[in-house]
Amino acid sequence: MPPEEVQLLLRKQRLQLRIAQQRVACLGLLEQAEGLLSATQRLRNLGAGLGGLLREHSTLAATLGSLFLLWRPRGALRWLRNGWLLWVGLRRGRGRLQAWLRLLGRLAGV
Repeated sequence: MPPEEVQLLLRKQRLQLRIAQQRVACLGLLEQAEGLLSATQRLRNLGAGLGGLLREHSTLAATLGSLFLLWRPRGALRWLRNGWLLWVGLRRGRGRLQAWLRLLGRLAGV
């Protein structure tokens, strides 16, 4: 076998090893992202449960909101403003988040 072919085969082998290492590193990053997404999902479920509870007991929700507004008006208004901004941002970013999740899903399937 000519030395050029040997050099090419060795280079190919090194590249394949490097690709395998990169694939393992990418899968490690995807596992970390999956852990973060599962924590986010748990937090979302907790919020949905709390929201459902407050919807069922609207009198309780109104009472708690009124007490908070009377006790700390600036804090309540700040919470309302931040909640509104978060809600608007999530509505706008939902499409982008879904695109990222599809991309991560495709990469995880590699």
